[in-house]
This record gives sequence, C-alpha cells and structure tokens, in this order.
Amino acid sequence: MESKKRIQFKNFCKGCQNEFTNFLKEFNYEFEIVTNNAQIIFISVFGATPSVMLKKLSEKHKTVFFTGESGRFGGKSRIIPRINPYAHLNLTFENTSQYNNIRYPLWLVYAQIHKSENRKKLANMTLTKKPIHGFCSFVYSNPIKHRDDFFKQLSSYKKVDAGGNSLNNVGKKVKDKLEFQTKYKFCIAYENCLQDGYTTEKIFDAYRSNSIPIYYGSSTINDDFNPQTFINAHDFNSIDSLIEYIKKVDNDDDLYNSFMNKPIFSEKWLNIFKDPQATFFKNIAQKIMT
Repeated sequence: MESKKRIQFKNFCKGCQNEFTNFLKEFNYEFEIVTNNAQIIFISVFGATPSVMLKKLSEKHKTVFFTGESGRFGGKSRIIPRINPYAHLNLTFENTSQYNNIRYPLWLVYAQIHKSENRKKLANMTLTKKPIHGFCSFVYSNPIKHRDDFFKQLSSYKKVDAGGNSLNNVGKKVKDKLEFQTKYKFCIAYENCLQDGYTTEKIFDAYRSNSIPIYYGSSTINDDFNPQTFINAHDFNSIDSLIEYIKKVDNDDDLYNSFMNKPIFSEKWLNIFKDPQATFFKNIAQKIMT
C-alpha cells in the first residue's frame, strides 16, 4: 500500500465526509485529513462551488467531486454543479461516464456501505408486515409545490400525518424521522425536483421505516429499487389515478401484502451488494487514492 495521503474536504456535509473516510478505511488506504497542502481534495456543493474555484483546484491537486443534490436547496432554486468537468473523478447521481463520472446516488451514502456486513444487510432488506397505527406519513422541512399538492389531495382520503416543518399537523416537529414513519402503512417519498438519476435518501428512509414508499422524482427509479416494493407515481397518468390505487392497496390485504418480503433493491444493486470482492466500491477507492 502507498504511503499515507493527505486529504482535504471542501464544502462537504459532515455525514458524507465520514462515509467516504470510512469507505476508504475499509480498503486499508492510509490517509490524514488536512486543511492545506492536500494531495487529494474532495469537493461538494454545501457552500460556494463556482466553476473558477473548481478549475483552479483541479490544476494543482487531484480532485474528487461529489454531489447527490440537484439544482434546488431549501425549497429555493440556485445553480449548483451536477458534474464537474475539471475534476479528476466525479461521483454524482448522473447516469453518464462523461468527465470520468461514476453514478453514486445520495441514498448510497445513507446506506452506509463501508462494511461488508452492512452490504449483506442491504441485500436482505425487505418490507415486512407490522402493526399499523396510522395511514401515511410526511416528514419534510421545506415547502415544494408538487409535493405539498399531493399531500393535500391524499389527505382528502385519509389524514396524512406531517411531522416536519412543512405542513406540520401533529403539533410539533418530530425528533426522530424514522421512528415516526415506522408507525405508518405508507410514506410519501417525493423528491424536491425531477431529474433522472436524482435519487436521495427519501425513498430509502421510507424502506428503513418499513413503510411502503409512495415515490415521485427520478423516472429511472427502477434502476435502483425493486418496482414491486413501492408505489411509483410515474406509473400513473394523474394524481387522481395514483390516489385511487393507494386506496386500493390500503383496503386490499392481499395487494398490500404483495409488497412484502421481496428485496427492495434492483438486481443491479443486489449484485453489487452481494459481490464478495466488493468490486464496485473497491474500484472507486482505487480511483480516488491512486
């Protein structure tokens, strides 16, 4: 193994930074985190990331650009790069190999793939029957029109409990999103915006809560998750027809149970998680560190 590398993180959220450092440790790469004189700089979008800065950094350092975010933060649109043409390696949600990009969607960070035992657990994840204490959950911080509109229309059928800042109707903001969602049969998993490949933690958190996700966002969502385990709003011509199907699942035990006890991930990701050599992840680590 090569000598210890100096790594710097710029504009990274702490959770994402920790996931990448844990990821590199799994494959026995030695490194130290520095604030200057880095050999490798990880750059993300949680801060100012103008193209001029990205270009200058890439001229002097090996750069790894990561983003799981599209062009919307906090309910407000602003221009953020979805791929960095100057980086030596891009890890983004974009489904392209252009600019040395590898698709690495944001839900993958939340999946904590840096241990082989975690990957085995992911491969075995299913929805299972459970005691139901509510119809549907909705936990979001920011108002997004298409998401809020769906919440309001579905609420005309049965109450949807909103435990976040947005449209809160449970009296206070819930402290533990996953614990709150676990009580419900369904979970609204709507992305902030529509972009192919842009798949965040929202649907994965619904699965972790053992609730059937009602998903809207990436039209290529089936590339990541098993379509037999969630309700895909893209499969319906209108919100009305989507809600009619949700009602049917809600009132038909056999149909509801048909979502249970199946792998939640697509065949593609099941094969990646089951690979004893961890080839997909090992190759990324090698591209970063060599």
